[in-house]
Amino acid sequence: MGSIPGRPLKNNIMEYKDFLEILMRYKKINEEFSELHKLGFDFLEGKYKLQEQVSEIFNTTIRSHFTKDGVDWIEWFIYENEYGNKLWDKDKEEGLGAKDENGNHICHSFESTWNFVKQYLK
Repeated sequence: MGSIPGRPLKNNIMEYKDFLEILMRYKKINEEFSELHKLGFDFLEGKYKLQEQVSEIFNTTIRSHFTKDGVDWIEWFIYENEYGNKLWDKDKEEGLGAKDENGNHICHSFESTWNFVKQYLK
């Protein structure tokens, strides 16, 4: 992979600041696509499928640095856990998000997701 503008990745190794910036930029651009959709612009299913192209760039970036398990957990954090914003039903054991083998909550914030998925770096 190349680099994030203004900051090359060292030896193609991702660090937390790179991980955070990639996820935050992806989140921001999707929020902007959502706002544009409200104004009548469709970049998902319309003539210009820019949202799909951005997703492919993001997916390629993540896959180039993480194993399939790492990618799965990052996708879970983004789509299922809504970037750590999902309100889990605290009255139901199965509704408390994801846990590791020791019962500790994982992937509930950007930092906790990084701390968990860095074991899956290539």
